[in-house]
Amino acid sequence: MSRARVAARRLSFATSLLLIAALLSGCSQSALERHASHIVARLQRWHTPEEVAFFMQAAADAGISTVHLVVKHDEDDVIPSGTAFYRSAIAPVWRSITTWDPLAVAIDEAHRRGLRIYAWIPQFHDQAAALAHPEWEMQIAVNGEAKLYSSVGHSYFVNPIDPSVRAYEQSIVEEVVRNYNVDGIDLDWVRFDGFNMDVGPLSRAAAQAAIGIDPLSLDFPSGMIDPGVAKWQVWRSGIISDHVHAVAAAVRAIRSSVHVAAFVLPQSFVEVGQNLALFADALDEVEPMCYWSDWGYSPSWVVDDCIPTVEARIAKARASTVIIPTIGASETEAQVVQVVSDLQSRYPDLNAVAWFYYNTWSAERMKESADRLKSWP
Repeated sequence: MSRARVAARRLSFATSLLLIAALLSGCSQSALERHASHIVARLQRWHTPEEVAFFMQAAADAGISTVHLVVKHDEDDVIPSGTAFYRSAIAPVWRSITTWDPLAVAIDEAHRRGLRIYAWIPQFHDQAAALAHPEWEMQIAVNGEAKLYSSVGHSYFVNPIDPSVRAYEQSIVEEVVRNYNVDGIDLDWVRFDGFNMDVGPLSRAAAQAAIGIDPLSLDFPSGMIDPGVAKWQVWRSGIISDHVHAVAAAVRAIRSSVHVAAFVLPQSFVEVGQNLALFADALDEVEPMCYWSDWGYSPSWVVDDCIPTVEARIAKARASTVIIPTIGASETEAQVVQVVSDLQSRYPDLNAVAWFYYNTWSAERMKESADRLKSWP
């Protein structure tokens, strides 16, 4: 299984669970002040305004400062990825949104309590868009033939090489920023899922015109060792970069105060086309997913490889992007403590570390998560 596939599986969350990201924020000399500051929640878990108010009050009581809301579904489970959890005029809307708008209510309830709201908006993992526009669906090379990615990987991607796809995904971000008083935007799934995509007719013609390569002729298993694959990869990475820059510019043109961030895979995963050296300058914050156990590494990999490579790419971009190392849920508490301690020692200027924690959400669980972080040595 490729690392990209591992990445796709790593981000497959059951709909019965909430993704909770507790961050350690603030910096006092060389020590991180330990308190839960950010959480990520799915809007479809709320069915009434009263539930939203309860959640936001619990967040405020637990010492949370920022709530990241998944405003566009990111998985292909009981709800198609790409479904909007707000009153969108662009994307298909979650069927439960009839008499109320959970995003509008969440923003109001959060701001009333001094909390900030970031809209988490996945990009190219979008079943709804693929079903509405079959010509947009990602195609993958299999033994020299183009096949729909959903027929091979049981997951839906739309093609970043297609300008219409990029315009559609950007329009959703613009719609949210224009119509809702969010404090930030979090991009995710802003990537390909391997070297061998997209190889549909539009992409083949574009690649021929731009770099003189028919991707169906490439030896993808050779990876970057093959000069043709390397050239293809550089070109695709440029397209991802162009999209991030365009989205960030559009956000700031609408409201310059909105924070722009992105979750990215480790920079060694070159096959997905996320080269921070090309787009770090468009971001206020980057959240590298340093899930060492999922990638088959030891905990020391976080400080020895994951963060240094991100730091190097940001430096190459001559950017001042804030790094928020993101630790996964598969790790033991002892490992998490070790990694946080290593990060604190190696990077004294670090001002936040994210830890993803999965469970059914409750006020008691939120407080427990915050208190657990405070107790770290």
